Amino acid sequence: MQTQTPQCHIDRRADGVVAITFDNGRLNLLTSEAAAVYTETLRALARDESIRLLIVQGGAAAFLGGADIKFLKDAGQADIDAYIRGVHALCEQLRDLPFPTMSVISGYCLGAGMEVAAVCDIKVAGADAKFGMPEVKLGVPSVIHGAMLPGMIGWTRTRDLLLSGRMIPARQACDWGLITDVAAEGELALRAAAWQKELLEGGPQAMRIQKKLIRDWERMPLAEAISIGIDALVSAYDTDEPKRYMEAFLQHRKRA
Repeated sequence: MQTQTPQCHIDRRADGVVAITFDNGRLNLLTSEAAAVYTETLRALARDESIRLLIVQGGAAAFLGGADIKFLKDAGQADIDAYIRGVHALCEQLRDLPFPTMSVISGYCLGAGMEVAAVCDIKVAGADAKFGMPEVKLGVPSVIHGAMLPGMIGWTRTRDLLLSGRMIPARQACDWGLITDVAAEGELALRAAAWQKELLEGGPQAMRIQKKLIRDWERMPLAEAISIGIDALVSAYDTDEPKRYMEAFLQHRKRA
């Protein structure tokens, strides 16, 4: 029986990079208490204007192992309602962060845990990672951010994952478009570091503007989504960031 109190460890690194680690024991279950702790941590970080990239990590054996089946078995409707709303709040808090996010995934990444990993902007997995939405095998449907899957992997593959409940390996998840990249065996840290370098090359304010635009585009009809980009580009010139980054680009090209 798991008795550990869930924790969200924060590691502040150089250049505005913050890494958080979800920690709730060996199975790293996403319990109601864990979801609340993780959401509150993210809410506090969202107000930090110095952050340029958030790295989201879990355990070696499981990024997040999903819900506690013992809880699901004995829960009443009110318990389930409170639980799933808590997981929804966690995923939405991750999606609403004003800076880029990257999940770094090892081991099992299942159910609600897979939803948490998938809502990050960039998703990098180790070769050992396994992904699945096994809820139907437990007598319940996959819900909340499972609704994003058709836009990520298409309807046919969504039906496969949600109706079969099977797990798929990291390489297949990447080929499907569920995750961004797969590291070779033993090289997850190196692959994540390469993505970190890539993401830090963008201007900090430009990245925040772009992040907000992407989030807004998800909610808007195409014509409106195109239109708001005009104001977003103009707003980038509120600071001298475009000038500085373009000067650096031209200097680099001159030296090449």
